[in-house]
Amino acid sequence: MSLEKFCHSLPKLELHAHLNGSLSLDTLKKLYKMQNPSSEDWKNIAMDIEKFSSLGECFNVFNMAHSLTVTPEAVFSSTYDVIREYATDNVIYLELRSTPRAVDGQMSKQEYLEAIIKAFWICEREFPDILVKLLISINRKQGYKAAEENINLAINFFKKYPRYVVGLDLSGDPMTGDAFLELLKEARMAGLKVVVHCAEIPNEIETMDILEFKPDRLGHCTCIHPNLQGSNKLFDMLLNTKIPVELCLTSNVQCKTVPSYASHHFKYLYEAGHPVCLATDDKGVFRTSLSREYEIAGSTFNLDREELVKLCTLSVQYAFATAEEKNLLLSKIEQFDRKFCE
Repeated sequence: MSLEKFCHSLPKLELHAHLNGSLSLDTLKKLYKMQNPSSEDWKNIAMDIEKFSSLGECFNVFNMAHSLTVTPEAVFSSTYDVIREYATDNVIYLELRSTPRAVDGQMSKQEYLEAIIKAFWICEREFPDILVKLLISINRKQGYKAAEENINLAINFFKKYPRYVVGLDLSGDPMTGDAFLELLKEARMAGLKVVVHCAEIPNEIETMDILEFKPDRLGHCTCIHPNLQGSNKLFDMLLNTKIPVELCLTSNVQCKTVPSYASHHFKYLYEAGHPVCLATDDKGVFRTSLSREYEIAGSTFNLDREELVKLCTLSVQYAFATAEEKNLLLSKIEQFDRKFCE
């Protein structure tokens, strides 16, 4: 079996996926046609989506996705499609994250989240091999008031749908806004898991503050190693925390926050034995899949098939699933391991 086929067959866990960034071109086209049934502009829009060369331009693609998910029906359709596509990629556990959005006259933040939960409920029956959870995001660019409102929503939805809503995600453009660590403490006290995008750009003071806060998981941590605009001090501090890091190879390379796959900080963390998991970040924006990320890791860092299976197995520990759910996930990976690796 080729590495490509092996990585596709491998039962995988996706722990860092933004809903709107995960929309495939097919889904975006469908949403565009829903809003503009007689328009023929889709080809030009698709070309624009495929042209970006920086972290800032990546957020422009998000803006386009946001412009198409302005009703509960569009949000439901988007969520359904993303889950279906991950299931097709043999992903057995998916944590989607999204910032609640209100659109005047069309949708409240509550309706936005309810549409996502409805898609979860239906997909649970149509795609029983994939377990899906929701992290409610706060966008640092939107400011303190919006962050506070979204955290309160997260706490309320966690109480209402504890089977689906498991955590809070701090994300958004790292070049703007604040980390809202005091607000994140409120979410933690309410029982929510907390994930923070960390060190996507050089910012030693904020990075140290985040590491001292000790989220349950960290996203990216791109600019921490001394070879990648960080420092020995920051890297040692990260290693001492033992906080799992979600690593998104293609995302970082395409956004040019790392120069290449070979220079990606995966190798430093993996060699140090630090907890890591592979993720797509935005499979639609970056035109990737979780299978592809495993294939890239395997070929770039000379990981054998046993090591790739171990990456999946360890990811179960970092997932925000129940003990019972984790046992089920582990049994699926072990069954695969016995079949393909012995």
